[in-house]
Amino acid sequence: MTDNKKDTMEKKIKRLSALAMGCLTVLVLLAAMRLPKYTGQAKEQTPVSGLELLDYYTAQAEEDEAPAEHQIRMELPAGMTEEGIEVANDALRQLITIEIEGIGPDYYSSHTLLGSSDHIDNLILGGERGDGVIEITMDAVYEVQWKVENSFLYLDFVSPRDLYEKVLVIDAGHGGGQPGAIKKGIEEKNLNLAILLELKLLLDRHPNWKVYYTRTEDADVGLDQRVQLANKAQANLFISIHNNSTEDGLMSKYNGTEVMYDEKKPQEGYSSMRLAQICLEETVAVTGSLNRGLTKGNSIYVIRTSQVPVALVEAGFMTNEEELAKLNTTEYQRVIAQGIYNGILKAFEEGF
Repeated sequence: MTDNKKDTMEKKIKRLSALAMGCLTVLVLLAAMRLPKYTGQAKEQTPVSGLELLDYYTAQAEEDEAPAEHQIRMELPAGMTEEGIEVANDALRQLITIEIEGIGPDYYSSHTLLGSSDHIDNLILGGERGDGVIEITMDAVYEVQWKVENSFLYLDFVSPRDLYEKVLVIDAGHGGGQPGAIKKGIEEKNLNLAILLELKLLLDRHPNWKVYYTRTEDADVGLDQRVQLANKAQANLFISIHNNSTEDGLMSKYNGTEVMYDEKKPQEGYSSMRLAQICLEETVAVTGSLNRGLTKGNSIYVIRTSQVPVALVEAGFMTNEEELAKLNTTEYQRVIAQGIYNGILKAFEEGF
């Protein structure tokens, strides 16, 4: 066999191998789009890639089937009403969870799911929480709007900035296994949360504001989750609530309120520095606490990585016995919350 004939034969073999692999890939993909039939035996839950099904069904759909006025349209069991559906939106994780009664393990392979996968990072059908659970992970924070009509579930994901006049993120520092400073048996995480809950009572009075809280209970929340909640919600401002202590952690006479800002970002206009200054002035005006000024905070992760105006309020010193006693009272926590709230009002008056 000549070298030319040998080369030609090798090329044909490679082409045939590539064609065979392509066919195998298509078959595997089609098989993945069909869940195994329930046999009555115990089965291991296998999450199905909803993005593959969504793109597949949408590509196959006729033009008049496409949910033109909505982002997602899912076929429901006959007679299903809104009472049989629960929709939860976990903004911290950008996770929307939908629970639908009466859906079995093979439901998704024979009922259409149409729409756009834009802004959806992941879509899982079924899985550990049950056959009727749909988990949608978004690429940002969205408010979910949904309705049931003519045996279809319609879903839309809307930016909070398009629905509300103002969007805020309020963070209670530490939490869960991260207690922060501990003095006289008092944990900082609990003080921070108590102040946030008092502030929540004030903020939730505004129906045209959307306020996202990093935590409203004693829970572990990652630093990146906290700051990305603000970034992905495109918040007007981000405030983190903490309490201070001396560097060596020893009890001392140091007391007062200080606020941290990002000194490496522009300081003009609607800046981190201006927001911090407003929060400091308004908080000490109400509490009567010593004004300890602003502190550079770019070394702090949630400050450095925030893409929105951010201020970290150190309400008081836990290493000061008198101030610690005040910080541990509901009355003083309420006063601190009022000061931060006044700061938010003033910031919005200035155009934040």
